Amino acid sequence: EGSRQSQWTAGRVSGLLPRCGAGGADAHGSREQEARVQGEAEEGCLTPVALYVHQRPHYFAQVLEALSHVEGIGRVCALIVSLDSVNTEMIDLALAIDFAPVRLIFHPVREDLVPMAPVVAIKKHWIWLQDQVWTQVAETKAHKGHVALLEEDHIVTRDYLTVLTRLVRMQEQHCPACWGVTVRWGCMHDNDADVRKVCRSHSVINTGIAFSRDTYDAIKASDFEQFADGWDWALFHLAQTGQIGGRDMMLGPAVSRISNIGREGATVSPDAADPHVLKQLNYNNVGNQSVAVDELYLHVPDGAVEGDRQYTPPCWEPLYLGSVGFISQV
Repeated sequence: EGSRQSQWTAGRVSGLLPRCGAGGADAHGSREQEARVQGEAEEGCLTPVALYVHQRPHYFAQVLEALSHVEGIGRVCALIVSLDSVNTEMIDLALAIDFAPVRLIFHPVREDLVPMAPVVAIKKHWIWLQDQVWTQVAETKAHKGHVALLEEDHIVTRDYLTVLTRLVRMQEQHCPACWGVTVRWGCMHDNDADVRKVCRSHSVINTGIAFSRDTYDAIKASDFEQFADGWDWALFHLAQTGQIGGRDMMLGPAVSRISNIGREGATVSPDAADPHVLKQLNYNNVGNQSVAVDELYLHVPDGAVEGDRQYTPPCWEPLYLGSVGFISQV
């Protein structure tokens, strides 16, 4: 993997960096290299993982350490690290990755937005990253499957990729109307102990997600960028208004395969004892064991039918309108 790493590490301030191979730097790459990369990315590699990160190296280092122990991490099509600032410590951490093929890219952040409207700044980085992943990055621009998203404070378990791979297959079979999957707990309660259980969720879960090009295309055709809120609430708006997915939204395991260690940042309350924050960050159960891919099963609630794949929102479910908040539909 070492020589492979040296060939794949790349970036450029506004897009892809020049490739640096073991034999020296090629400032512009070549069509042959791009073809090789795209071919390798589609032959036997695992779901690409894209991280969008800011300036929290103490979290980022822990996330990378956990990723280095994930089963099969060396076989991902690419580990894309998207930085929204030129921070030496963050860059050094990314360049030191030796367990997976890395692509380092830089988001041209608007510095004025970061202190004034951090949620908007994060949203702009998020959608810019999607554009890069699906239309620009050599390893993923022709990718036919899902791409997974992580943040610099998301620590995953050893079986993260195993569970993710199975969830993607289960989505195709059992929830084709879902817009994506999540490795965070997706069943009714976060204290469920069944590590093999998977549920359909009608919630938009914003941690440990993965989705396909169809969802990306739907997002780009929607009012995502005009919607006045963060990227996750914008996705919730798209799901509620039928612009992405069907009435089911996501598939997720009963036991989370991800932990959020972030206790500081733009979207975290400064009050560490805030019960809402703690509920968001502390999951009662986080699995850390290997589960055979074929051992996961879809949970069908009592009274439901396996073939009944659509969730009908209750009439009382309020409609989210961004800065306006929630309004009743009845």
